[in-house]
Amino acid sequence: MSDAAAIYFDSYETLTRRPIEEIRRWMEAGADIQNLVIPGLPEDIDRLRGGEAVVDPLTGRQVAPAKYILFETPFARLHAATGAHIDLAIWIDTPLDVALARNIRELTDRPEMQRDFVPWLRAYLDSYLRVVHDLLRMQQEGVGAAADLVLDGQEPLDTNLRRAEEEILSRLP
Repeated sequence: MSDAAAIYFDSYETLTRRPIEEIRRWMEAGADIQNLVIPGLPEDIDRLRGGEAVVDPLTGRQVAPAKYILFETPFARLHAATGAHIDLAIWIDTPLDVALARNIRELTDRPEMQRDFVPWLRAYLDSYLRVVHDLLRMQQEGVGAAADLVLDGQEPLDTNLRRAEEEILSRLP
């Protein structure tokens, strides 16, 4: 899509910077997504929608306004402060083991991960087994079920990109 801007939840979120036990307690208390404050994200989406450029707080990259705003978020419409901005929710349904393997593969490509990788991986997988897997399952059940379009995460990327673009252009011309 040539007339699209992309904005990423991960550039704004602070949840994953918290200790895993704090995240586990939040999950056990009901994982109320409305309690998540995502500093600057709703405001930056508003700015983009209003035709203003924004700066990605993680990368420092300027995001220019465009006709379409592709907003990557794990919560879709379930998070009221950001979900109100979503016109079309697309869920990429990927088995959790495949998603985990892809994530680890991506992380191992980072040069900073080469040193001390095995201890880090052990801690990451321990957290995944204790907390993250259950959070992802909750996400699949809530966000995936409420999506306007569900794509198969095991299909080739080109196939899913084509289907998503077709859906966007047919619903939001």
